[in-house]
Amino acid sequence: MKLALRLARKGWGMTDPNPMVGAVIVKDGEIIGAGWHQGLGKPHAEVNAIQACQVNPAGAELFVTLEPCNHYGRTPPCTKAIIEAGISKVYYAIADPNPKVIGGGAVALQQAGIKVEAGLEIEAARSLNQGFFHFAKTGRPCVILKAAMSLDGKIACLGGVSKWITGLPARKYVHRLRAQVGAILIGVGTATADDPELTNRLFEPIVRQPLKVLLDSKLRINIQSRIIQHTPEKLLVFCTKEADLEAEKTLRALGVQVIRQPARGRVNLTWVLVTLGELGVQSVMVEGGHEVNAAFLNEDLFDEYYLFYAPILIGGDAAIGLLGATGINSPEAALRVKINQIKKIGNDLLIHSYRKDVT
Repeated sequence: MKLALRLARKGWGMTDPNPMVGAVIVKDGEIIGAGWHQGLGKPHAEVNAIQACQVNPAGAELFVTLEPCNHYGRTPPCTKAIIEAGISKVYYAIADPNPKVIGGGAVALQQAGIKVEAGLEIEAARSLNQGFFHFAKTGRPCVILKAAMSLDGKIACLGGVSKWITGLPARKYVHRLRAQVGAILIGVGTATADDPELTNRLFEPIVRQPLKVLLDSKLRINIQSRIIQHTPEKLLVFCTKEADLEAEKTLRALGVQVIRQPARGRVNLTWVLVTLGELGVQSVMVEGGHEVNAAFLNEDLFDEYYLFYAPILIGGDAAIGLLGATGINSPEAALRVKINQIKKIGNDLLIHSYRKDVT
């Protein structure tokens, strides 16, 4: 199963909205076939593993990171291929949360006389496709905070300069994350200060680009911004009732999708997430400034954190920290997270965490 999980990761950045899945077939104590899901519309991991077998897989055992599907979608059901191959037992890590699948794959295999066992490496399998499971459970995207900062928690120096606090290996890792998420979100302040493209340019193969999401209550974005000039059709701008109608017309003419909130004031973040969920976005990575970060945190909307720390100290009250707003009154009131991994990337440090209550 550990090998199947490693194989599943080969589909990173290529399978969305499908999950990454790996499969290994064992007969008489030897691996005779292995495969992974290589892209949307392509054969699933189980089928690739069966096709890769150098000997007849009849009587063999299949290890797969997700419950085999039992429905027709872009491809035929994997249960059909497993049954026809004569597999005798299937081990899967975790049940597929898809309402079309959940439990159905296991039942279909058992009805065909195939033994089934679930739960091997369940936590690793869930972590591999966190956004997929979260979306299936809530109908809203998994929200990821990504931030690069100094050891004293500053995301920008005095005057707002932030390029580059972390090194190239860390930036490449961020592009790896961009390749996998459904959308990247920033506020208009970050769009104005940093003029980002919000694309994956460093992780290959480049199969797809995430949607770009901009929070801009009054549509103040400069139309010459790179976020607009590069693939405007991939950009969603959320504004409010107060936004200028002519600015909206101009953006739409460029191919930008403008979504107007019926209320005044600030853009409602929960409404944004619900809307993205309705569009099928399973995960969104927030790469905003301290105000946007604080707004998501204060509403307890973050599910996952990728925090990069550079071995530098910036200091100063005027230098911008990770989180804006007023903060909390006591440590007891702090929002706590569950650390999943701490690793060194180049000269920088990455702390990868989840919500404390994540399941």
